[in-house]
Parts: sequence; C-alpha cells; structure tokens
Amino acid sequence: MSVGSYTKFVKILEKWPLDPNKAGKDLGQSLRQLFSHNFPLGSTSVVNEKEINKQVTALESLVSNRSLEAFPRQSTATFTLLDRETLAGITSTEFMGQLTGEVEASKAAKPGLFQRLKNIRLIR
Repeated sequence: MSVGSYTKFVKILEKWPLDPNKAGKDLGQSLRQLFSHNFPLGSTSVVNEKEINKQVTALESLVSNRSLEAFPRQSTATFTLLDRETLAGITSTEFMGQLTGEVEASKAAKPGLFQRLKNIRLIR
C-alpha cells in the first residue's frame, strides 16, 4: 500500500489551483487526471513507490517555487513585453476559441485560385 505517497500527492493537489480559463489545457487538471490514474483505488492502490516518489518530489519542487527562490528573476519583462494578466487573457481557452473561429471565417471568405483567376480576367 502507498498511503505515504497518496497523502503527499493529495497535499500537492490542494496547493495546485484549477484555472477555469484554461479548460482542457490546465496543468492542475492534468495533475488530477494523473492522480486518478496512479491511484485508481484511492489510498489502497498498489503503485510503484519509486516512480510515484519521483513524481511527487518534482511536483513539490514546482509547487514550492524552489527554482524561483534559488534563481530570482532580474526582470519582470517577457519576450512578448506583455504583463502577466494580458498573457493570461490571451492564453485562455475562450479567447483561443474566438480566435480560431475568426481564422476559420476568414479562410472561408478568402476566394480560391479559380475564383481569383476569374476575377483577373473580368478586370482586364
């Protein structure tokens, strides 16, 4: 049994929030799916302790921001020169869906090769 690994994993999930703006591509949601895959029977599941402990250690490092504390950033700028809130809005699934719809609509409105050739002949 893996009660120790189970409780450590649960504590990580408690610290990792779900982002409703990123449905389907949220890391918190993926971690919960990984948890249900690793522990299908709850704390009584028989798992590979060594593998689960590796995952738990890596996730604890991410949750506690160890790398950020060890190597603080010199600047808050990103390569896009946008702030954190703007980037969060742009990467939300709602915005991405709107953008995909607009791209598909513009493709549908764009004339094909044959239509463009017909238009050229009519112009001359």
